[in-house]
Parts: sequence; C-alpha cells; structure tokens
Amino acid sequence: MKYKYLVYIPLLTITSCNKSEKKVEASNSVLQKKYITLASVKNPSGKEISWKGFLNGKTPVFIHYQVDGNLIVGEITYLNTKNKLPITLLGTIEDDNSYRILEFEKSGNITGVITGKPAEGTFKGSWFSPKTRKELVLNLVKKDTALVSDGIETKLGDLFGRYRYQYSEAGYQGDLEIKRLPDSKAVFGITSVTGEPARNLAQIDDDTISLKATDFVYKLADTDDCEFRVKFYKGFAVVQYTQGVCSGQFGMNATIEGIYLKTK
Repeated sequence: MKYKYLVYIPLLTITSCNKSEKKVEASNSVLQKKYITLASVKNPSGKEISWKGFLNGKTPVFIHYQVDGNLIVGEITYLNTKNKLPITLLGTIEDDNSYRILEFEKSGNITGVITGKPAEGTFKGSWFSPKTRKELVLNLVKKDTALVSDGIETKLGDLFGRYRYQYSEAGYQGDLEIKRLPDSKAVFGITSVTGEPARNLAQIDDDTISLKATDFVYKLADTDDCEFRVKFYKGFAVVQYTQGVCSGQFGMNATIEGIYLKTK
C-alpha cells in the first residue's frame, strides 16, 4: 500500500497533527465526530418509532425510524411541501442516550443535523443546517403510527459501489468506493477532507482486501493502532475506528470515520 505525500497547494491546505478526534456542536460546527460502537442488537418489536411536530413552531414535520443497536435509520417528511417526499435519516445514539441524526439528499449531501434526546412521548431538540448554519428548535410528539421496519442488512453482492457524505460545499466531505474482484476479493479506498478554508486530508489509498462478508476490518500498514471497521448496510456504510483515532496519520481534524450514503 502506498501513501500519498501531503503537500501545500493553493486550494487544498494539508497539515498534520497528533489528534484527529473532534466534537460536534450544532450551533457553530458540523464537523464529523467519533461514532460509538454499533451493537448488533436488532429492533425487538419490528416496528418503527414515529413522531410529528414542528420546526421553529412553524414547519410541520413527520419523522419515523427504527433503532438497530445504536444505529438510527429512518425518514423525515416536510408536510408543507407539495409532494411531501420523504428524506433519508441516518444517525447514532450517543453515550448519554442523546440522538444525532443526519438528513441526507440522494447525492450524499447532508441538509440537516438533528440532535436531541427523546423522552416519554416527546422529542425536544434542534435542527441545524450545515449550509446556512441556521439552527431551529425541534418539538415533536410521539405518534402511534403502525409502520413495520424494513430490514437494513445488505447482501454481499449488493454492497459494491460509491458512498459519500458532504456537509454542504464548504463543509466536511468524504468518499468511499469499493469494487468487486474475482476470488472473494475487493479493492477499496477512502478520501475525506475537512471544511473550508483549510481542506485537510484523510486518505486510505486503494488497496485489495479479502471480502467474504458485509464488513471488514483494516489496519493501516506500519502503524500500531490505526485500525478501522467498515460495515455495509442497505444503502449506506459506517466507518469506525477500533483502536482510537489514528492519531498523527491524517491532516488536522481530518477523519475517515462517519456515515456514508450509497450514491452509485
């Protein structure tokens, strides 16, 4: 495996550091954050959780999702739009049981970040726009809508393709691609950059791996603890570090960790 040298160019400033972990604060930042380990616990009821309410007391929304371990998978519908088309939601339950949910366009662009902590019958939190950096109050009430959860597991033959996330044109962006090879092998690569103005880089150059399941663990060559797991689901993938944050391997605040939506 080859490494790409980090160089300074006018539009892409590459620097190195000793720490890539960062925090997300919806009011002033949309940086990627370290995701907690996703458990393999399934939704015991097989039914989705539904909420209805308002953004900023004005915009009516309907949200439904299923919980699989610490993973949240669902949709949001803005009820004041003409076609009322559902938008994909993907997120995680944090260590303090609060939710952090990303609103994805089909292109992989993240149009909203929902944070909050559901209580009995209510969900109070905020909705933040990575593009406009505008934050709105979110107030939801639990509904008894009977929606059955679709499976989120994928098949080995269906996971190949391109995956992406983007917190607007100016924000964090990441790309993951995996291609099938003969004899149960595949080639994959990951590239992500931090937000403007300094586009710091985290990159895993294309490498060939053995792939016999819908997930794999990869260790960066010549490192002691830079290891991560890639788990594929139906329509998205989750990349997580397994032994820390690969300190010093990538540019300042750059990370390969995150949720990537399948785009091709």
